[in-house]
Amino acid sequence: MNLAIDIGNSFTHFAVYKGNKIIYKYNCSSFNKIDLSNTIKRIAKDLIVSKIGISSVSPESHKIIKPYIRKEFKVSPLTINNKTKLPVKIKINKSRTLGPDRICNAVFGYNAVKGKSNVLIIDLGTANTFDLVLKNGDFKGGIIAPGIMTSSKALNSNTGKVPLLEYRNLRANAPLIGRNTFEAIQSGLVNYMKYATEGLVNAIRSNYEGKLTVIITGGSVKFLGSNLNFKHIYKENTVLEGINIILNYKGSSK
Repeated sequence: MNLAIDIGNSFTHFAVYKGNKIIYKYNCSSFNKIDLSNTIKRIAKDLIVSKIGISSVSPESHKIIKPYIRKEFKVSPLTINNKTKLPVKIKINKSRTLGPDRICNAVFGYNAVKGKSNVLIIDLGTANTFDLVLKNGDFKGGIIAPGIMTSSKALNSNTGKVPLLEYRNLRANAPLIGRNTFEAIQSGLVNYMKYATEGLVNAIRSNYEGKLTVIITGGSVKFLGSNLNFKHIYKENTVLEGINIILNYKGSSK
């Protein structure tokens, strides 16, 4: 069985795979040492894991987790980066700067379409990332933009009177023209993300020939849902899925 660990900026996601099926899943704060260590101990006690893969965008949390893994599993984990052997070909300048979450998303997207079309993976979270893989397996690059809550915090911290809106204050059907400051911020966060996403997808379609499959994931998808005006596939845990694919890929190296 494989253990996939996605260490994000805010949350860490664990999943144990038997083949392609998740048999255990857990999420916790990336900075909760007790929860992180207890989760690893619980998995090691209950399940036999032969391979471990880590995608981490948080070096601090990665340092916390790695000793626990070595102690409990006696397995050297695969830390995914631009040098990992992959089923896609990275065609990005200075690929050492490429986030492992984006690599995993690209691998998942390419595996999902089986070379039948180009694929765009949109991950809406702390950052909104758009990554394009051509049907020949070339990972061409992508787009990185502020996520919805990152934008909310920036508005609040860089202005004198704009209040901070949390997730609970937002809704997918926010009015386009706000009738007060609260609704105006809602629209600026939710509708801006919707129309920016649609515009970027249309621009990518027009710049790259051939069929384009769009896959969307991430915690902020609920604010867009069926409101997008282009065909897309929703998939939860694309980074975890990508880690599992990489672990199973022939020739993966540490």
